[in-house]
Amino acid sequence: MRWVIARVLPVPAPASTRTGPVRASATRRCWASSPASRSPAGCVAVSACGILVLYSGDMTRSPLTLAALATSAIPGLEVSQVARHTAGTTGDYDSAVVADDAGRRFIIRMPNSPAAFRRLEDELKALSALSAGIRTRLPFQVPAEAGHVDVDGLSAIVYTFIPGTLLDIAAITGEGPLATSIGEALGALHELPTGFIDDYALPHEHPGQVRERTRRLVARADVTRRVPRELLDRWYAAIDDDDLWGFEPTVVHGSLDDQSILVAEGRVTGLLDWGALRIADPAMDLSWLMHAASEAGTDAVLAAYARARETGTLKTLRRRATLYAELQAARWLLHGVDADDETITKDAERMLAELAAVVTGSWRMRLTEPVFDAEQAEEPAAPGGISDPDDFMADDDEVPVRTDTAAATEPVEILAETEVDEVVVAEVIDDEPADATPAAGRDDEDEETATVVEDEGATRAQSS
Repeated sequence: MRWVIARVLPVPAPASTRTGPVRASATRRCWASSPASRSPAGCVAVSACGILVLYSGDMTRSPLTLAALATSAIPGLEVSQVARHTAGTTGDYDSAVVADDAGRRFIIRMPNSPAAFRRLEDELKALSALSAGIRTRLPFQVPAEAGHVDVDGLSAIVYTFIPGTLLDIAAITGEGPLATSIGEALGALHELPTGFIDDYALPHEHPGQVRERTRRLVARADVTRRVPRELLDRWYAAIDDDDLWGFEPTVVHGSLDDQSILVAEGRVTGLLDWGALRIADPAMDLSWLMHAASEAGTDAVLAAYARARETGTLKTLRRRATLYAELQAARWLLHGVDADDETITKDAERMLAELAAVVTGSWRMRLTEPVFDAEQAEEPAAPGGISDPDDFMADDDEVPVRTDTAAATEPVEILAETEVDEVVVAEVIDDEPADATPAAGRDDEDEETATVVEDEGATRAQSS
């Protein structure tokens, strides 16, 4: 790897891997692309505050160019400090953090393609829908447009700055405030009134639409003949389970993952990337946790989420979230197949094989209820004596009530299963006295009538 030492323009403090600033007069190290290590070309700034990725080699606009655009987008803005802002991005945008002498900070993003610009337009529409009144209902910050300027048929957008660092999934544990904060943040989002989504003509998806889209995705993956059969059977069974799809659609972020959550001091400070805002399945916003966060961390997030929404069991929601998470590997496979990229395709096949090994026989990862009693009996007990970790009750004192009811369809059918203690007395009554002479034409063996009497006198069944 080849290193080049250079100086960096003064930039705002403090350091942050998401927002871009490091202390002034830091040292920058740049490297060339290394095929052996698969590392892209890029630069890092090293200072007493830590290490920050400043920019990668495919960026085309300098920070000074972006700062100049920002002054055009916000009349009266005088930029005194600027830094590249690329942590967590995919190369679709050139971005920078700018600040003025008053301490105000903004992020400017310039799309590198028409497709990226369309996604940026979708996000601006969503941010407009999130009015000031709606934002007061959320326990975190949402970016707002501060200005924009047209450049070469595209638009550079300036956003308000949200402090924080990108979420580290490994930091989500069963203890501490972070998991609780994530659950509360998502619960508040999903409790928003839905009317503003329709007012801004944002997508509104019903359970049937979500289910059918999921079915089509699995069918496409099936056609490739590269998905393990056990995964396909598992996914089709989940799609065919009517109980799984009886959810109530809510406002959802739509593209949430760890790269769009900002945290500081163990709490969520903001959510980014709102271009997929819509009404849809709330499980979509929880899928990034499944198969990524620890079991204890996931359980803690879901428990806080259930309390925030004052809901009971999250069993079906968790299972749909798990299904969506698994289907990301199928999407990666289809991307490789569509692009005729054997490297991506092989990588997806490896991921799917590993996934099949993880979920096969896992009682925590099941997507549907067991079909046979034997399947249920073989499952191990959950830690702490909990029969099913998918059940998170909003009220710890709330206990699900079991009701077993059945009606006899034949006079001679006796149902023995009951919730209360009963005494059943069987009495055989002959039609005729013991010394009576059998009637002519009758068999030697008399027919008998069975009478069943319960201790409460509630039921009397006779057959003759």
